[in-house]
Amino acid sequence: MTSIFMTLKNILHLKSGRKIKTIIFPESYDERIIWATRVILKEKSAKVILINTGKDLSKHFNDSELLDIIDINFNEQFLDDYFALKKAKRPEITIEQCKRDLSDPLIFSCMLLRNGYADGVIAGSIYSTTDVLRASISVVGLAENNKTVSSFFLFHFPKTSPHKDKILAYADSGVIPNPTVEQLSDIAIQTAKNYKKLTSITPKIAFLSFSTKGSAKDASLDKILQAYELTKKREPKLIADAELQFDAAFVPNVAKRKNPKGSIKGDANVFIFPDLNAGNIAYKITERIGGAIATGPIVQGLAKPVMDLSRGCEVSDIVNMSYVISKF
Repeated sequence: MTSIFMTLKNILHLKSGRKIKTIIFPESYDERIIWATRVILKEKSAKVILINTGKDLSKHFNDSELLDIIDINFNEQFLDDYFALKKAKRPEITIEQCKRDLSDPLIFSCMLLRNGYADGVIAGSIYSTTDVLRASISVVGLAENNKTVSSFFLFHFPKTSPHKDKILAYADSGVIPNPTVEQLSDIAIQTAKNYKKLTSITPKIAFLSFSTKGSAKDASLDKILQAYELTKKREPKLIADAELQFDAAFVPNVAKRKNPKGSIKGDANVFIFPDLNAGNIAYKITERIGGAIATGPIVQGLAKPVMDLSRGCEVSDIVNMSYVISKF
């Protein structure tokens, strides 16, 4: 596992001496979270806050200045703020309902994040994606001037892979089932900016479809082309192209034949899928058959980082996600 951790850590260029971020894990009793916390503390790659709901968490750790265990009863100080926040959207809500909400470690963690106690939250080893997104959107809120919350997966490959030097992003693979033109454009712009932030590599965006430059005709292609045109209008300096089949976006020899005049010459690294069916299927094929190491879903568009894990995640997935938050 250590080699997997260090590979992504090196890819993201996490350097010693940087400001260490503080990350909250609401699912503090999950054995995978405990082991991941041990790795993070040993590496000193982040500070960690665990939420104590009654059991003794300290027995799992040696003394560390980078670990803070916060009691769930600490939530009472946020009751008035949380009540005001929820009442603005749900006038019928009661103070008792808000008390019950704040007894949930995920809601409590999001309130801690909202109030500056940490730099990010990682959840989803037990909570569902719906739970994580609902809590983060309602409590943490959206980034300024943003209407879309989406996600992407970041892929890197083992040394034995012919693609070992490539780092790829797939979006959206975890949030929006059928994005509109505007949402698809938001997804492309958000993913490109975050890909550059994480990897320092210039993003090259391919809007994917079953057609390359009009090789097929169908009404479903209109959305992809409109999203591409909107993206170029909003961010003209981005390197992007549409519509492209995956081979025309990824394989240089195919790109020469199918898209000889395109700005993407088989060197795309950010792939925008037309809907969640395509994105989710593709990421799992890339991981399970292609042998890629997937990190994600990396949630984007929130005011502060809240990252969602798969409930089938492993310790390495959790540690890798902590590296991502360290770069956000």
